Amino acid sequence: MTLPPLRYRAVLFDLDGTLVDSYAALAEAVNFARREHGLDELSIAHIRGSVGDGLDMLLRRSFDTDDVPRSAHDAFEARYDEICCEKSTILADVETTLKTLHGFGVVMAVCTNKRTSLSKKILTFLELAPYFSAIVGPDLAGASKPDAKHVLHALETTRCAVSDALFIGDMPIDVHAARNSGMDVAVIATGSSTTAELTAARPDFVLEKFSDLVGVVKSEKCDVVIRESTDVSRQP
Repeated sequence: MTLPPLRYRAVLFDLDGTLVDSYAALAEAVNFARREHGLDELSIAHIRGSVGDGLDMLLRRSFDTDDVPRSAHDAFEARYDEICCEKSTILADVETTLKTLHGFGVVMAVCTNKRTSLSKKILTFLELAPYFSAIVGPDLAGASKPDAKHVLHALETTRCAVSDALFIGDMPIDVHAARNSGMDVAVIATGSSTTAELTAARPDFVLEKFSDLVGVVKSEKCDVVIRESTDVSRQP
């Protein structure tokens, strides 16, 4: 089989809101921790808006304090570990798109602010883990997005250059992480941020559906489904 010419040889993915919908699990774990500390439950919408910057920030926002007790962390982690797999689902078009990109010879990795062990557990349960050369959380990289160190650690596992790689996420923090790394970036509004919020962050591509990623990787342009940003600043 003749492989198509590729614009990008490597693709790095955010996890929550990009590949997987894990908001129900996160909400249940947050509310479990709040109940354990005598607090009322928060709505899923509230918790959804707090996701993306790592566990510490999620709990600070959910407990409305910078001094979250260790017991709250422990309660969250214990409950999340119990339910994270069964309450996480693959987002639309993700599995077929990953299969297509793998068939093209694209090397893929996950770069997430979720702890590495939990990310691997979820992706293994959902049978997506084999598509990735690595699954990299901040504990493994020694830094969190938007720090370039996190992205570049994940990119290193693909053995591809920054110029040959594309990052895809669902939040402005993913755009900032890619820019800090010198990498092109695509976004999709399947997570915590709206299309308007993502467009304002000035990514290279805004995808209307996940499968549009195939056309981006192959250098195909379609004005209806892929809106390529213009005059994008390359400064971090």
